[in-house]
Amino acid sequence: MSRIKDKNYIFLISAFVLLTIFYLITEYIITGHRWGVPLDDTWIHFRFAENFAKGYFFQYNIGEPVPGTTSPLWVIIMSIPFIFSSNIYLPFAYIIGSVFLLLTVLEVYKLSRKLGFTNNYSLLIAFLTLVCGRLLWSSLSGMEITLACWLMVLITRIHLQEIEEEKLRPVTGLLLGFCSVIRPEAILLALIYYLVSVILLRNKLKENVQSLTYSVSIFIALLIPYALFSFSTTGSFLPTTFKGQNAGFRILPDMDYLRETGKLFFRDNVLILILWFVAVYFFIRSMISRKYEKKFLLINMWILLLPLISSFVAPNWRHHGRYLIPLIPFINIAAIYIFAYKFNRSQMPSPKEARIYRIIIVAVLFILSGINAVVFALALGWNTDNINNQQVNIANWINANIPNEKCIAINDIGAITFLTNKRIVDMEGLITPEIFTINGLPQVQKDLKKLYLLKRNGVNYMIIYPEWYESFVNSYGSFLERLYFAKLEKNTICGGDSMVVYKIKWDKLNIN
Repeated sequence: MSRIKDKNYIFLISAFVLLTIFYLITEYIITGHRWGVPLDDTWIHFRFAENFAKGYFFQYNIGEPVPGTTSPLWVIIMSIPFIFSSNIYLPFAYIIGSVFLLLTVLEVYKLSRKLGFTNNYSLLIAFLTLVCGRLLWSSLSGMEITLACWLMVLITRIHLQEIEEEKLRPVTGLLLGFCSVIRPEAILLALIYYLVSVILLRNKLKENVQSLTYSVSIFIALLIPYALFSFSTTGSFLPTTFKGQNAGFRILPDMDYLRETGKLFFRDNVLILILWFVAVYFFIRSMISRKYEKKFLLINMWILLLPLISSFVAPNWRHHGRYLIPLIPFINIAAIYIFAYKFNRSQMPSPKEARIYRIIIVAVLFILSGINAVVFALALGWNTDNINNQQVNIANWINANIPNEKCIAINDIGAITFLTNKRIVDMEGLITPEIFTINGLPQVQKDLKKLYLLKRNGVNYMIIYPEWYESFVNSYGSFLERLYFAKLEKNTICGGDSMVVYKIKWDKLNIN
């Protein structure tokens, strides 16, 4: 490793430490000196992980196996702290998410060098990745995002090595399999990888048939167990989250999704977005002329196809667009490549003038990304404060007021379930798949069936966002006693401003 590389690594690590400390301090101040996580989904994984550590594999309600997560490997990883203590899950989540962010940034630097960027441009790409607010936010969210990012970047670097050596490696199939049970979007990355590998190594396929077969077999083998588990528990090879998010093939792309996704990347760094659009234009033109650059084929197809296919299959931009956050390192690479390529080809009167223009553009990139980093430091604090003031607040109320209640019905199931350790009926169906069948009925039948479901499960208290269940509340409101509510003055992440605890007056209802 050369001296300049050593300095770059030291710079990136130092910047990472400072930014992480800044984010943690910001969260701690905004939340009123209370730690937490910015998503209720994180608490869902804590619940799955705690039960997993106790031997209740993928059981949210103990004794009721359910594929209620799209990240089964993350559940297994997050179960590690619960093996030793029930009190270290939060620092573990912070540490491991941050470590994977650092690994991602360092891997982006290595990948950039592998792609032929100079040390300075590689450092620029890595630093822009590090200071991206959404990535920093995700590193402290307790979710699997940064792990998925690291694996995807690592897989891409190995792919470049394979293309150079004209030899495929079964280990890539292993990594793609692991990545796909971390984030299912990686299945698309795997399809692109195998397609690109066959195209680029078509003259060497005979020598690579065995390695390709091993790679594909390992990849599929890692997908099969959770798919079979899903099928055995719900009759579908897909997890319940697929139905819970209304995913499914559409004839036309969801334009709202594409528009909102564009806004997210615009806020990340508008100059990067513009450069990426230029990169897309050049990529499409190169594909038409069949003069594409082999090193960038996988990257360009990945960052173009994931948002496009998502708009047909799973158009979901919630939680700051977290399902597309793993694209950020690759978009930075494509954008800076266009910047470097076009800048080097441009005619400048003098080297001094060229240097001034380069400094100005880089400074603008830094300023835009820096502003975004500060915005998401605040977002981390506000989001966490929302979850603490609503879901954690309600959980504390339950523990103080109805500690002996065995089963409750809720629509945001994470923090409330984890902190009360109660059995639940999930009004959204993630953990109670029967809800999906009920939701297909006419409205009147649907409301009545939900009432029977609650009665059958011994539910006396229902904790919901009333606006989500307007028909149900209107139909049975006279039988619901409003006991407590947690209202947010500034809602930045929750599904509703006010979460309400209702007591169901079963003695007034004439049902069996």
